[in-house]
Amino acid sequence: MSVPPTDPLLPHTTMPNTATPSAKVLLLEHDPAQYQALLDLCDRIGLVPLPCTAADALPTLAQHKDLGGVLLAEDLPTDAPDSLPLARTIHRLRPELPIFLRRDRRHPPLNPDDEAVIRFPWMTGELEELRQHVESSLFSLYYPPDLVEGLLTLSQDALQAFFPGAEITHDHPSVVHDRLIFGQVSTLIPIESTWCRGYMMLQTEEAALRQSVIQGLGMEGAGGDLTFRAMNNLLAETTNLIWGAFKNHYIPPQAFTTDQTQVPIVINHEQKYISFGSGDPQLCLRWRLADPRRPQLQPLIIVQRLIFNLLWSPEGYARFAADASPPGATGELELF
Repeated sequence: MSVPPTDPLLPHTTMPNTATPSAKVLLLEHDPAQYQALLDLCDRIGLVPLPCTAADALPTLAQHKDLGGVLLAEDLPTDAPDSLPLARTIHRLRPELPIFLRRDRRHPPLNPDDEAVIRFPWMTGELEELRQHVESSLFSLYYPPDLVEGLLTLSQDALQAFFPGAEITHDHPSVVHDRLIFGQVSTLIPIESTWCRGYMMLQTEEAALRQSVIQGLGMEGAGGDLTFRAMNNLLAETTNLIWGAFKNHYIPPQAFTTDQTQVPIVINHEQKYISFGSGDPQLCLRWRLADPRRPQLQPLIIVQRLIFNLLWSPEGYARFAADASPPGATGELELF
């Protein structure tokens, strides 16, 4: 299973091909020494930096719907005396993204309004303190690498079953704090086990999905007459196949936890926003389905998110996995 080059919008990264999730962050830093120190920190702790200036910060923010946070220098050159107005704008647009503000001692204390915007202000040179706060904020949930690798395997098998004509690759797994929906077609299915409870989503762009079927990437007969209902069904059936494989490999016979707490799910269609009532990071797998016969065409992007908002116990998973066989293709399709 290969990992393709990142989007042209992303900087070059040497992220290792492992199943340990990374996190994308906006990097707004102008001081050469601090910039290099932050790049080194990103390499050490699994961050993928998106370097920006003040002028292109908001366009870059708009282009990326799967961010983990923001690294911002208070003395970043802007039209204002400092970067705090920019921080307030970013927070207003994407309040789920934690902002880590580099300060120095010549700046006065933050006022209460700015304290509410900044997740963690840190003094220049205190990189160890910054590291601790970044890791506790961005990587607050631990996703076992063998579980992530298993999810990649069974998800790719399901995608290949419904898109046999596609060459399927994926970006490096990541954790996201954004709550924005990618594309116009989304599916949502509950995941329930003794060690986890939450949801899985698949998201894609309707026009790109329809075009992939026209190109012949989908299984024969998939998509039907290519109406939006047919596109919905195609993504729903793919979701169901992934869920069936997940259930076969990762849900023990006792099936469900006794804790059946529920929280409201909030969907704002106008803002393309969905909230599961939890601030925990979501596991994001970004799939690329390319046409090997027409490499010049843009691949179909399918974004898969796993949201364990009701129960997450890596220890419970470890106990279950100790006696479980590794995941593989099952060939089983469960219908709604």
